[in-house]
Amino acid sequence: MNMTEMGEVVAYLLRYRCAERQPGSGRKRRAAREGQLSERDVCALIDDASDAEREALRDFLAGQGLRLRVLEAGDYPGIAPGSRYYALLPDPDLEQPPLYTREPVFDALRLRQESRGELAQWYLQLWLLTHTLLYTRYNRALSDVSRYQEATFSGPELVDLMRDQLETLRGLGEAVPEANLSLLDERGEDVSRRVRAFIDLQVRAGLLEPLRETGDEGGEVWQQTLLGALESEQVGIHQLGHLQALAEGRQAPAGVDDVPVEEDEA
Repeated sequence: MNMTEMGEVVAYLLRYRCAERQPGSGRKRRAAREGQLSERDVCALIDDASDAEREALRDFLAGQGLRLRVLEAGDYPGIAPGSRYYALLPDPDLEQPPLYTREPVFDALRLRQESRGELAQWYLQLWLLTHTLLYTRYNRALSDVSRYQEATFSGPELVDLMRDQLETLRGLGEAVPEANLSLLDERGEDVSRRVRAFIDLQVRAGLLEPLRETGDEGGEVWQQTLLGALESEQVGIHQLGHLQALAEGRQAPAGVDDVPVEEDEA
């Protein structure tokens, strides 16, 4: 794998976040497109790379705060025999460079002139409620990566859960946390539109994928991907550890920092 091929491999992984030698979910391998290798070629280049070339690829990704996790058949369900699954994940031990921006999230969820802080609240609520559907209702821990194939939900389920959350907030009256007040300004189909935008973001990031079946209410059914389960596990270990510590009344573990809060922008 020369430097040009390495750049093409990284470009593919940045676009799709994962690659499989033989997709085991019935998905067809991604074909080559203009300026981009096919999934088959990406896997072949990584498989055939020498130890020195693999080390160079690791160093290249580490410079961007990323690491490539390699999984074999038998590590998790859904990886076909003889296949190999490559997942590109943020490295929790490295600082993310500023080129990774939240702007696509803000652009997707914005319906009017909401501030970044208000949009971040919508994203946080939807992310937490999605994990309620993928984990809590299955009595599943974030570390239960191998159960990702059973973790499904429909769009209408997430819409209903978000609306229930808003009614719960309204029931608090003046005790509603100030950070959540903007959520109560939703109008008409705001919730449905934001849910659709949120799900699309998760699909584009490779964290969810559609199933062929449809839900009872006509909404498409979404399944967590192996990449999504791996990333949720990593978030639980490295970003949410302080919440678990608070729940247990103890000090957060070393190396776990509070999530930084950005100043609100109009």
